[in-house]
Amino acid sequence: MLLHGAIPRFAGLAVVLLCLSAQAVPFKWASQDDAATMDPDAFNHGPTSTVLGHIYEGLVRRDRNQRIEPALASAWTQPAPTVWRFSLREGVRFHDGSPLVAEDVAFSIKRAMTPESDMKVFAASIADVKVVDAKTVDVITEFPNAALLQSLPELKILSKAWAEKNGAQKPADMRQKSENFATRNANGTGPFKLLVREPDVRTVLVANADWWDKPTTNITEATMVKISSAATRVAALLSGELDFAYPIPLQDIPRIEAAAAYKVLQGPEIRTLFLSMDQASPELKYSNVKGRNPFADRRVRLALYQAIDIETIRKRVMRESVVATGILVPGGVNSVDAAMVARPFPYDVAAAKRLLAEAGYPSGFEVTLDCTNDRYVNDEQVCTALAGMLARIGVKVSVNAIPGARFFTKVGAGDSSLNFFGYTPVNLDAYNTLNVLMTTRDGKAGQWNVGRYSSPEVDRLVGKVLTEMNPEARARLVTQAMTIHRNDVGHIPLYQQGLAWGMRKKVDAALQSDNRVNLRFITVR
Repeated sequence: MLLHGAIPRFAGLAVVLLCLSAQAVPFKWASQDDAATMDPDAFNHGPTSTVLGHIYEGLVRRDRNQRIEPALASAWTQPAPTVWRFSLREGVRFHDGSPLVAEDVAFSIKRAMTPESDMKVFAASIADVKVVDAKTVDVITEFPNAALLQSLPELKILSKAWAEKNGAQKPADMRQKSENFATRNANGTGPFKLLVREPDVRTVLVANADWWDKPTTNITEATMVKISSAATRVAALLSGELDFAYPIPLQDIPRIEAAAAYKVLQGPEIRTLFLSMDQASPELKYSNVKGRNPFADRRVRLALYQAIDIETIRKRVMRESVVATGILVPGGVNSVDAAMVARPFPYDVAAAKRLLAEAGYPSGFEVTLDCTNDRYVNDEQVCTALAGMLARIGVKVSVNAIPGARFFTKVGAGDSSLNFFGYTPVNLDAYNTLNVLMTTRDGKAGQWNVGRYSSPEVDRLVGKVLTEMNPEARARLVTQAMTIHRNDVGHIPLYQQGLAWGMRKKVDAALQSDNRVNLRFITVR
């Protein structure tokens, strides 16, 4: 059965004429963080995916309302429950001029499945990819997977010949700080080409005049600059240096909205912020406790949980822009029961102190909290507030606030005892978070389960979530897994973050709940 039809394709000449029209404009935007790599399989990281989503494309993509629609595949069928047959769009070329063929698709998806890939969670059910002919490819799953299409936008298609020619057959492992040709160079099929890449400074994209689709933006050149300082970022926006900046500090929203030529878009984000604790090491690397690991004891983890006054953080630090949560998966994501969002353990300093004493730490202990200072909204301020709260129960926290680029390398390598972390299930499905954060870290799953929480029963349930086709039964499995993890205090969920994008009033943009700026949905009047 044919599930989707083709999107109309405009000839290259029409695209060129549109890009050269009088309405075409350059665009400059600033982010507090930069893309970490140009390799689409190397890092499951919001700013990286934001930039690469303009250069590389998947078989399907999300529209401005985040619904699945055709992209490099013009249509697909299911000849068998475990076989998805994709018909590739005619006339698609990579930025180097080479045509898209089925071999590129098979190569790219298999590349995303390699151990070095940080995107393998999105290919978790895929067993094989087979070329049927030059314009047809079969994606074969290990079992029927109704949610496959939700993950395919994250599996970007590279040119097989380009990757092999340049020694980039596999992604460079970010945790090992390794690089290959694809780390700093790109060759996709997307609406923009990479023109300039200066890591941690600027990335310049130019419109692809030969793109297969009709452009919905009049932007012909987009320059993204990294401005880590929130004050500097806002000043650059209000001075006219920028067209767009994000995130906007909560305290600066009224000032921007009061300026005649500027505005702020706000809304909920599908990112959960939480604390991750090293529960597997015999001894914490960054603590004064020797010979044992306090976080291996559930009572200690629960003590930290109950010592945190999340309402004070929500109201004073985050200015009521966030939603407190008791789970790692945001509400509204597929298969999540909204009743699970309520926090299960109350704020209770006295109870926290008793738990620490029972665990053998009546005077508390010292530990370092790793935290970003340029990645999440008010991240360093939140970590400072957490340190103050934990001090009330005798846990003396030293905040190590560092740039995101250093943080993710450090934490990803397991070089952290306690950290403040955020995660977004960009395919809007609960399995993503369960697999990446809650499943035992074994090289195949749990790639950002940096505290190495491990529960055989949670692993079993998460495995069943992947294979369950019935929506109600699948939601029950998700609830069971999250209930066990919540009762174990495997992590300490804090809140679901809010979004704030600042821009000139002449900029029309579609706010995206995954916090990805998509130039396709932006125009400049």
